[in-house]
Amino acid sequence: MGQAHHDMIRLSLDIPTEQHVHLKMIATKKGISMREYILEALAFKEASEEKESIEMDNTSFRKGLERIRKKRHQLAKNLSK
Repeated sequence: MGQAHHDMIRLSLDIPTEQHVHLKMIATKKGISMREYILEALAFKEASEEKESIEMDNTSFRKGLERIRKKRHQLAKNLSK
């Protein structure tokens, strides 16, 4: 009997034959299974999206600080009049 995989879920996808062949060729060129290739691609995509989210958060934070700085500057100008 096969080894049990704890904390694993099977995922089935329907993809066009042409895409399946393409993915299989890429995986074969890399010397890995198609499963390994797809998991690597998903991990890369996830990391990329996480990085993008962090960059967006940083950009939003910087824009917020800039708005606060401008409001303080305007307030200081108004008070000096």
